[in-house]
Amino acid sequence: MSAPGPPYGPQQPPYPPQPGAGAQPGSGAQPAPGAAPEKLPKRSVSTGQILGGLLFVLVIVFIVENSRSVKIRLIVPEVKAPLYVAILIAAVLGSLITALLRYRRHRHHPTR
Repeated sequence: MSAPGPPYGPQQPPYPPQPGAGAQPGSGAQPAPGAAPEKLPKRSVSTGQILGGLLFVLVIVFIVENSRSVKIRLIVPEVKAPLYVAILIAAVLGSLITALLRYRRHRHHPTR
């Protein structure tokens, strides 16, 4: 009479597999628990940069479409200038105000 075989299929080796042994990068195999995770390549352009670029293009198109001359009054003096100059001045002032508010928030709340 012979000894009964293993109950669950082929004989397993008596030692545990080495971390990463047999798994090729990109093969879909799960990494070993102690192994470092694979690093994904960084994107060269962020989502914010893409949105900023699109907004910039829209502003440029808007400026080109509105190039007629208008009267601009700031408190007392009245100046006649192309509309795109007024739009450009407003965009620059808006950017400066936003940058100042971000700087102020970062200075008072450095952990945010």
